[in-house]
Amino acid sequence: MAEVFFLQKIHFLLKEQGMTINGAKKILNNNNPLKLDETSNNSIKADILKNKLNNISEIIKSLKKLR
Repeated sequence: MAEVFFLQKIHFLLKEQGMTINGAKKILNNNNPLKLDETSNNSIKADILKNKLNNISEIIKSLKKLR
C-alpha cells in the first residue's frame, strides 16, 4: 500500500503541480511528510495565477469598451 501512496505523490507533484522530475525528487527525499491535500490547497504556481489575472484584466478592458 505504501507503494501506491508513493506513486500518488509522484503523480501529484509532476502532473498537478507541474514540477520537474528533479523538483519532485527533492520533495520526496525530504524527511517531512507530504500531505497531498494540504499541498494542493496551499500551492498555486505564480505563472498560473499571473495568467488568470491577465485574463481577468483583458475581460475587464473588453467590458469597459462596451459602454
